[in-house]
Order: sequence, then structure tokens, then C-alpha cells
Amino acid sequence: MKKKKPEELPLELDNLDFSILSYLRENSKTPIKKMAKELNIHPNTLIQRIKKMETSGVIRKYSAAVDYSKTGYDLHVVIMVKVRTRGKVGFGELKQLKSIKELETIYATTGLWDALLICRVKNRQHLLDVIKMIGDHPVVLKTSSSIILQCYKDSAEFNPFQHD
Repeated sequence: MKKKKPEELPLELDNLDFSILSYLRENSKTPIKKMAKELNIHPNTLIQRIKKMETSGVIRKYSAAVDYSKTGYDLHVVIMVKVRTRGKVGFGELKQLKSIKELETIYATTGLWDALLICRVKNRQHLLDVIKMIGDHPVVLKTSSSIILQCYKDSAEFNPFQHD
């Protein structure tokens, strides 16, 4: 049996790790000294904990939360997709849709639709162009779209590590 690399083993997280994750989810640019002071730990301990979570893959990357409407991408759309081929072949081929830059997220799903795509576009014509690109993909049988009118909570706000 092949032995797993240390990075592939699951990491046991404690309350301090969850508190660190909560701070990083809120603002990953919080200075180490400030975060350590608020967590009541030494900055070196904080750095070691963060490095451990990065190495183990718990922390995958750091990114900026962007207000896309201020960049011209004003329409946020959910597109449901029915694929031609069920099983590994159809779903695996959906990965090819990643080349469509307007797609924010691609999920394989259960239920009436086989996949759910989230996209951001500049206007209705741009949306039509994206839907055509998706519909032209050989594995796509049909689509159904809904424009998101209001967002009350998005994935950037998801933080299950916050203390009540």
C-alpha cells in the first residue's frame, strides 16, 4: 500500500485553528501582530498555525472580494444544464466549460438538472453570447437561466468559524 505524504493526511483542527480561520475569512490582510493580540497568542504561534493549515491544504489560497457590478459585470445569472450523457463521461466533459471566462462556478448536481452554473456578464447581449457558448458545447442538451435580482449573502460572506 502506498504511504500518504504528510500534506495529504487530514489535519486535526482545534478551537484556535477555527478562530484563526474566522479572522482570515473576515480579512486575510489583518496584520499578524494584531490578529495574535486579539487571539491572545504569540505571533510566532499564529504564523506556525497558518503555515500548518496552508501546507495541509485547509487554506488553499488568499483572494480579494470583488464587487463585480463596479467592474461592468452587472448581471449575475444562474444557468441550469441538462447533459446529453449521464455518468462520468457527461459530467467529466462539463469541465471543458471552465474555458468560458464568464462562468464563476460550475457544479454537478442531483435533481432535475445535471449541472448548475453561476456566471457574471455585462448586459443581456453578453448573456445571450454566453448561453450560446454553453449550448454549443457537445455535452449540453438544454439550459434554463435565471437572473439573480438581489443577493442577500454570497460565498465571500460564508464563515462557519465565527463565534456567536
